[in-house]
Amino acid sequence: MEDLISPVWTNTADPAVLLCSNRYVAVGCDLRNTAKLRSILDDILDLANCLVLCIAEVSLTYMDVDAADSLIWWAAQYEEGEKWLFASHISYGLFCLLEQYLPDGDKHPFTQKMLQHFDNLNTPLRCVRTYPTLVDQEDRFRQAGYHSAHARSLWDLWQDKSFVGPELRRHLNGVEPFDEWEEFALFSMHYFLLEAVKTRGILKLDENAYHVVRNARKDEAKKYVCYQRDNVQVLSSSSDGRRRKFGALILSSENKLGFHGGIFKEKRTQTTDRYQLSGAEANCERLPDPPSDVGARACHTITRLHDGKDLLFGGRKSPDDARTTCWLRDSNKWRIVHESGLYRHCAAAVSLGENGEIPGVLVFGGRGMGGAFHGTWLLWRETKGWINLAMDVPRFGATMVATDKRQGLLIGGMTEDGILDDGVIEWHLSDGLGGEPSLQLLRREDIAMQLPPRMGACLVPSSDGLLLIGGISTTLLPQHGEMMRIRDVSEEDVRVPNGESSLVTKQTTIVEPVSLEFGSSRPLLVGHSAYSARAHWNQDIFTIHFFKDVENMASAIRWTADENAPLDVSSQINDQVEHPKAARIDEAIHTDIVRVKIDTARAFDDRMNEARPFVMEGLDIGSCTEKWTANELSQKLDPKRMVTVHEAHDKGMNFLQKNFQYVKKPFGVFLLQCVAGSKQYMRSLSTEKPADRPANFHEDFPELQEDFHLPEQLATVSRNHHSSPLRISGPVSMWLHYDVMANVLCQIRGTKIVVLYPPFDAQHFRIPPGSSSSPLNAFMDCYPWHIAAPGDIADLGRPYFRAILNPGDVLYIPPLWLHAAYPAENFSVSINVFFKNFKKGYYAAGRDVYGNRDLQAYENSRKGVEKMVKAFDGLPKDVASAYLERVAEELKEKALALRK
Repeated sequence: MEDLISPVWTNTADPAVLLCSNRYVAVGCDLRNTAKLRSILDDILDLANCLVLCIAEVSLTYMDVDAADSLIWWAAQYEEGEKWLFASHISYGLFCLLEQYLPDGDKHPFTQKMLQHFDNLNTPLRCVRTYPTLVDQEDRFRQAGYHSAHARSLWDLWQDKSFVGPELRRHLNGVEPFDEWEEFALFSMHYFLLEAVKTRGILKLDENAYHVVRNARKDEAKKYVCYQRDNVQVLSSSSDGRRRKFGALILSSENKLGFHGGIFKEKRTQTTDRYQLSGAEANCERLPDPPSDVGARACHTITRLHDGKDLLFGGRKSPDDARTTCWLRDSNKWRIVHESGLYRHCAAAVSLGENGEIPGVLVFGGRGMGGAFHGTWLLWRETKGWINLAMDVPRFGATMVATDKRQGLLIGGMTEDGILDDGVIEWHLSDGLGGEPSLQLLRREDIAMQLPPRMGACLVPSSDGLLLIGGISTTLLPQHGEMMRIRDVSEEDVRVPNGESSLVTKQTTIVEPVSLEFGSSRPLLVGHSAYSARAHWNQDIFTIHFFKDVENMASAIRWTADENAPLDVSSQINDQVEHPKAARIDEAIHTDIVRVKIDTARAFDDRMNEARPFVMEGLDIGSCTEKWTANELSQKLDPKRMVTVHEAHDKGMNFLQKNFQYVKKPFGVFLLQCVAGSKQYMRSLSTEKPADRPANFHEDFPELQEDFHLPEQLATVSRNHHSSPLRISGPVSMWLHYDVMANVLCQIRGTKIVVLYPPFDAQHFRIPPGSSSSPLNAFMDCYPWHIAAPGDIADLGRPYFRAILNPGDVLYIPPLWLHAAYPAENFSVSINVFFKNFKKGYYAAGRDVYGNRDLQAYENSRKGVEKMVKAFDGLPKDVASAYLERVAEELKEKALALRK
């Protein structure tokens, strides 16, 4: 900004002019005094030769309505009939207004919280009550003399590809891990952007087109229909203070259930709230809730299988950290089963086999580690684990239901572009040839054209057809559209026209519903939602009844909070949990690296001496994990500082093939390009003698040194320090290589996936003599990154170790362990601290800038090999070859003996 407006000065002649430059003037004036404002502008500008853009960004709404209207009128014509702010020889002028509005009146719960929020700040929204709708705002400007005025909600603009392109939406989605789109949608549905155009006869507007747009908007909500009031009733009861969202319901007995996990008071929870049907026996036996070993998670599913077992699948800790453990409740015990990491997916119980004797769970979509979008259809069976059935458009937040044991519907969801999907898919599962399951997907355009696109809804069978409840859509769902019916998906799709009166006497606004099916004539629980921006929690539990199912609604049973259970019930695991060998989607063999708490330096040394990698949690490495955003780094470090970066052409860099270039560029430019998704990687070098001296973070980046430190538990690392490069990268993987020195990898920003192989596997990876890098790609470009499946290496069938590093995690990598890393998002920051954990005499003498010069013994041995080969000079080649092969076998036997 300084470069744009410099030089600047103040105008002492007029105190209203706060700042001046050749291209910018800042004016302070009471906008209610339009005469004063006109005088100031006349003095400093030649308005007759200016193109004027008026912008009011959430400002007019705080003014008195009459004063705000006067300013709008003045901006179009500030001397009646003669002098126009938009000069006569200019084709047009614009007025852009951004502020709140009330899309569904002032009774909507979000609206009430929004109005109350600003009232509490003593900044009430004055104009919003006089001009509550988009049509009112448009009329406001047209009556002021503007020839055209068009208003759209921010949510509408977000989904308009001509306004916000797919690449920009994906980029914004990558700036910060985020998945609570329902709250973002509700917020942006209550803000609008209005563009008003004032012309001087040059631009002729199509009045008919304007009225078509207006009428279409008025009729938009009416095309979505639901139940008549005389067909269904929603009964409510107090939730008794139980508040959470993004949890999962689980049956506990015939008349009781639990609501597990989710988010409560902005924190994840591993507890379970309990509910029961009114009139249920207080002391009846119930199945155990998920144990505390499951861990706090949200956005997971719990699916009741057709054999009575329950599969708890997926969930997340944070939007870029998916839970990978899955749990099965079998009778009164919970146990870990086959792993996979997804959240905000959808799941349905199915059955396979000739007589439906093989139960399973069908899963679609969701997001995985690093927030990656998934479009895979997965099938889980207890004896087989997970298999991949099909691929579709990646999206999350869709809703799915099984209408039969082998078929069902999938509706909606949000795509990677941040757009709501308007498709409806009918799926059919079969045993397939040779007993291998297959999935057929049928696009149901006939249903899709009748439904508004939805995300975060639930789709539940009932005695009166399928119920589509809650969620968000392309526009704010009106009260009468929160619950909709699809009656018979196999023959005819029918929805009952909307009646004159609303569904219930007060608006429920179930944004994130949960529900379970309880048979053809049993009620359904559908409660719990929240908006964190301006918190509103539904205070009630809602039970749906159909009049034809009960004779007396006054005595109808309903779901209530279990008064005999305390809030946030959490059961402890009561049996030994087995950890079976993971049956992976890709069938690759891997072991997750152990995660430990290190309390003392001695504990670290003991672990290190085991010569195996481990991840340390909870270490204090400084404030860098909170502070070092891209924006903060660009402010702390000189953006013009020249740095050398690897600029890659592919997702995976290859040191031996050199599929990247070394490029010097300003640090600020590099940061911006990384955040935007450019495949670049920086490993810092010494600022003094980069070719001769190892990198030292505290010397090379004094501006950041206070933010990062090694804790006292890593005293051995600090004492034997060799180098500490700062690493910043975009979405590109490091090549597979080993380092001769031990190191600790401190992850600071973003999530990083690391695969490792033990030193004795180096022989399989085609590492040239004297090199420490493999030409093989450690990651598959098209594979979901949370799986971290080896790429070219997969064909070798070598088992590998895997670590998923979150900010604050520290990975110990022993010497010669091969490793490769990939950031799970566009921006990753880490620091490696290399250190010597062997005696000094083992390391080669001389320069070692990168910490990967081979040990002295290996360098001497290579020289010995040359002498050995030369000793056979003059002998026939077949003789020399035979002897050398025998020597090689002896060496190999001795190497294998050392491994035992």
